[in-house]
Amino acid sequence: MAEKLTTIDQLKKLALRTKADSAARVSELAEMIAAGLEDAQIGFTVTLPAANWSGRAQTVQHESFLADSNYWYLVCGDADCFIECGDTGIRADNITTNGEATFHCEITPENDLTVNILRLEVVEK
Repeated sequence: MAEKLTTIDQLKKLALRTKADSAARVSELAEMIAAGLEDAQIGFTVTLPAANWSGRAQTVQHESFLADSNYWYLVCGDADCFIECGDTGIRADNITTNGEATFHCEITPENDLTVNILRLEVVEK
Protein backbone atom coordinates (compact mmCIF):
# COMPACT_ATOMS: atom_id res chain seq x y z
CA MET A 1 0.00 0.00 0.00
CA ALA A 2 2.92 2.36 0.68
CA GLU A 3 3.94 1.93 -2.95
CA LYS A 4 0.61 3.31 -4.20
CA LEU A 5 0.97 6.38 -1.98
CA THR A 6 4.42 6.99 -3.43
CA THR A 7 3.04 6.65 -6.94
CA ILE A 8 0.22 9.10 -6.14
CA ASP A 9 2.76 11.50 -4.62
CA GLN A 10 4.90 11.17 -7.72
CA LEU A 11 1.88 11.84 -9.95
CA LYS A 12 0.97 14.92 -7.89
CA LYS A 13 4.52 16.28 -8.15
CA LEU A 14 4.57 15.58 -11.87
CA ALA A 15 1.20 17.31 -12.30
CA LEU A 16 2.40 20.38 -10.36
CA ARG A 17 5.61 20.58 -12.43
CA THR A 18 3.61 20.23 -15.65
CA LYS A 19 1.17 22.91 -14.49
CA ALA A 20 4.02 25.31 -13.67
CA ASP A 21 5.77 24.54 -16.96
CA SER A 22 2.54 25.05 -18.94
CA ALA A 23 1.86 28.36 -17.18
CA ALA A 24 5.36 29.55 -18.04
CA ARG A 25 4.88 28.57 -21.68
CA VAL A 26 1.48 30.28 -21.88
CA SER A 27 2.97 33.42 -20.33
CA GLU A 28 5.85 33.38 -22.82
CA LEU A 29 3.44 32.89 -25.72
CA ALA A 30 1.21 35.74 -24.50
CA GLU A 31 4.22 38.08 -24.35
CA MET A 32 5.21 37.14 -27.89
CA ILE A 33 1.67 37.72 -29.19
CA ALA A 34 1.41 41.09 -27.43
CA ALA A 35 4.75 42.21 -28.87
CA GLY A 36 3.66 41.13 -32.35
CA LEU A 37 0.36 42.99 -32.06
CA GLU A 38 2.12 46.18 -30.99
CA ASP A 39 4.16 46.08 -34.19
CA ALA A 40 1.27 45.04 -36.43
CA GLN A 41 -1.44 47.50 -35.48
CA ILE A 42 -2.07 51.17 -35.04
CA GLY A 43 -5.20 52.91 -33.87
CA PHE A 44 -6.24 56.47 -34.71
CA THR A 45 -9.31 58.64 -35.16
CA VAL A 46 -10.54 60.93 -37.91
CA THR A 47 -13.36 63.44 -37.93
CA LEU A 48 -15.92 63.50 -40.70
CA PRO A 49 -17.21 67.10 -40.66
CA ALA A 50 -20.93 67.43 -41.50
CA ALA A 51 -20.14 70.31 -43.85
CA ASN A 52 -17.70 68.25 -45.97
CA TRP A 53 -20.18 65.73 -47.39
CA SER A 54 -20.59 66.08 -51.15
CA GLY A 55 -22.65 63.56 -53.07
CA ARG A 56 -22.74 61.42 -49.90
CA ALA A 57 -18.92 61.14 -49.88
CA GLN A 58 -15.93 62.89 -48.38
CA THR A 59 -12.20 62.31 -48.32
CA VAL A 60 -10.16 62.77 -45.13
CA GLN A 61 -6.42 62.91 -44.65
CA HIS A 62 -4.34 61.09 -42.05
CA GLU A 63 -0.73 59.95 -42.32
CA SER A 64 -1.65 56.47 -41.02
CA PHE A 65 -3.66 55.61 -44.15
CA LEU A 66 -1.33 53.50 -46.29
CA ALA A 67 -2.24 52.19 -49.75
CA ASP A 68 -0.70 48.78 -49.17
CA SER A 69 -2.54 45.48 -49.53
CA ASN A 70 -0.79 44.23 -46.37
CA TYR A 71 -2.95 46.56 -44.26
CA TRP A 72 -6.58 46.06 -43.36
CA TYR A 73 -8.64 48.79 -41.73
CA LEU A 74 -11.45 48.33 -39.24
CA VAL A 75 -13.70 51.37 -38.99
CA CYS A 76 -16.13 52.07 -36.13
CA GLY A 77 -17.96 55.16 -34.96
CA ASP A 78 -16.76 56.66 -31.69
CA ALA A 79 -18.90 55.95 -28.63
CA ASP A 80 -20.43 59.46 -28.80
CA CYS A 81 -21.65 59.00 -32.39
CA PHE A 82 -21.79 55.23 -32.80
CA ILE A 83 -25.56 55.12 -33.35
CA GLU A 84 -25.49 58.00 -35.84
CA CYS A 85 -22.69 56.33 -37.81
CA GLY A 86 -24.82 53.20 -38.06
CA ASP A 87 -28.03 55.07 -38.83
CA THR A 88 -26.40 57.07 -41.64
CA GLY A 89 -24.56 54.08 -43.12
CA ILE A 90 -21.00 55.38 -42.79
CA ARG A 91 -18.42 53.18 -44.55
CA ALA A 92 -14.93 53.62 -45.97
CA ASP A 93 -13.45 52.68 -49.35
CA ASN A 94 -10.26 50.69 -49.66
CA ILE A 95 -7.20 52.90 -49.26
CA THR A 96 -5.79 53.61 -52.72
CA THR A 97 -3.76 56.75 -51.98
CA ASN A 98 -1.32 57.13 -49.08
CA GLY A 99 -2.57 59.58 -46.50
CA GLU A 100 -6.25 59.66 -47.44
CA ALA A 101 -9.45 57.67 -47.30
CA THR A 102 -12.85 58.28 -48.82
CA PHE A 103 -15.92 57.71 -46.70
CA HIS A 104 -19.48 57.27 -47.96
CA CYS A 105 -22.86 57.52 -46.27
CA GLU A 106 -26.39 56.42 -47.11
CA ILE A 107 -27.94 59.44 -45.36
CA THR A 108 -25.96 62.66 -44.97
CA PRO A 109 -25.14 63.13 -41.26
CA GLU A 110 -26.25 66.36 -39.61
CA ASN A 111 -23.35 66.35 -37.14
CA ASP A 112 -19.58 65.96 -37.26
CA LEU A 113 -18.72 62.30 -36.67
CA THR A 114 -15.61 60.87 -35.05
CA VAL A 115 -14.51 57.53 -36.44
CA ASN A 116 -12.07 55.13 -34.77
CA ILE A 117 -9.81 53.24 -37.13
CA LEU A 118 -7.68 50.21 -36.40
CA ARG A 119 -5.02 49.42 -39.00
CA LEU A 120 -3.85 45.81 -38.94
CA GLU A 121 -0.87 44.44 -40.81
CA VAL A 122 -1.82 41.17 -42.44
CA VAL A 123 0.78 38.70 -43.62
CA GLU A 124 -0.65 36.23 -46.11
CA LYS A 125 0.93 32.81 -46.31
